[in-house]
Amino acid sequence: MNSSGTTVKRSKMNLIIVGVVVLILILLTTVAASGLVNIPILTHVLGTDEAKDLGVEVDPVLFDQMVEENGITLKSPISEYQLTSNIQYSDPAPMDITLSSSQLSSYLQATNNEGAIKQIQVKLGDNNEAEMSAYVDLKDYGYDFKGPVYVSGRFEKSSDSTISIDIYESKVGMLPMPDGSADKGEQAFEDLINLNLAKMSGLNIETLEIQDGQLHFEGDFPKTMEVV
Repeated sequence: MNSSGTTVKRSKMNLIIVGVVVLILILLTTVAASGLVNIPILTHVLGTDEAKDLGVEVDPVLFDQMVEENGITLKSPISEYQLTSNIQYSDPAPMDITLSSSQLSSYLQATNNEGAIKQIQVKLGDNNEAEMSAYVDLKDYGYDFKGPVYVSGRFEKSSDSTISIDIYESKVGMLPMPDGSADKGEQAFEDLINLNLAKMSGLNIETLEIQDGQLHFEGDFPKTMEVV
């Protein structure tokens, strides 16, 4: 075979190799972008090994101040208070409270960072709209899911003791969540919150609104909490 034929074959082989490498990189990037599989270096570079940073400052001191100023008694260690915990509520009393994004995020991180939902940030907006990011790991609950989740949508009162959620956008890692999964996630999250609210003896939501980057609650709220 002459040298020109050999050169052509080598060029074709090089193109095939490059094509395979590019395809592998695209597949790895897609998987890493989902945040569901940890691919060393690539997952870290894409930032999908942790929750999306919404730029909300979190400070444990804000949580301590909020608990003290509102006369809330926590009978169990703070780390045990999670969305999935069995919490006993008592001593309902009138409460009128306004929380900033930093205060709400500090509360949610102080009470959830040992559970399935970690690194929670909530960025409050206007007209009952908000953004939330978190790192979710559901392996202890029988689901093969681990990764960063981001949602934005509307959060508002639906009755004296329940809320409703309307999610506009949802992502797992850098990728949009499929419509079917997003709808199921929206309903599951709403059900989880309302399940917790149903445990709050004496809860009465008169006002629950998000405006000017703040969450305002007015009504009756149980001020003693214990994990059982």
